[in-house]
Amino acid sequence: MEFESKTVKPNRDQVMQTLRNVLPGVNLWEKAHFFKIPVQWGQKRNKGWVGQTIERLAGLSLSSDAAPDGHDFELKTTTLILREGLWIPKETLKITQLNPQYILEEEFSTSLLWKKLERLVLVGCCQYSPSRVEAIKISSITISNPALIQELRAFWEDVRHLVCSGEIKSHINLGTSNSLLQLRPLGDGKQRSQCPITGEFFPARAFYATKKLINLLMQSEDLGG
Repeated sequence: MEFESKTVKPNRDQVMQTLRNVLPGVNLWEKAHFFKIPVQWGQKRNKGWVGQTIERLAGLSLSSDAAPDGHDFELKTTTLILREGLWIPKETLKITQLNPQYILEEEFSTSLLWKKLERLVLVGCCQYSPSRVEAIKISSITISNPALIQELRAFWEDVRHLVCSGEIKSHINLGTSNSLLQLRPLGDGKQRSQCPITGEFFPARAFYATKKLINLLMQSEDLGG
């Protein structure tokens, strides 16, 4: 059963049910070729092909980083590996790029970071081979733990303080693997942001969920992989 993009965006419950129906046992590599989504750009891997394929299977149009996928959710994927019988995240997960100007005008509760986190639909996938990738877990995330929210808020407020003080350029990385979040440069290092206080340009940064946070968030359903 295949799904084409729809004009009306589905809600979280609808997309969760669709993914439960279409993902189990499906080789996403084959579906990427069906949808003509490139896995490679010449010699360079298309890092977003898995997410783009799942978006198409869910009946969504391919989205930009800042645009929500549905009217009450944000769909993201993460790679899982099997270790001692447990599926664990292989790497950190980019949540959203830091916009230095926007963060000065936001509160945590209205921030793009929080909007992304509180509306996540997270799909965990395993790459069994270069030509076989399957979805293993799916999670509709609701963050309600006050201590968890406070730790996320505190990190965001630290970043906001660095922007307000004009010191963001000097802090290349913020947060460790033991934190819930990290702020660090984007992978290619080519994008630039401008400090709204000093006017200086610096490598663009993004908020990443650490493997620790992904483990906490992904109280997930087994898709039978």
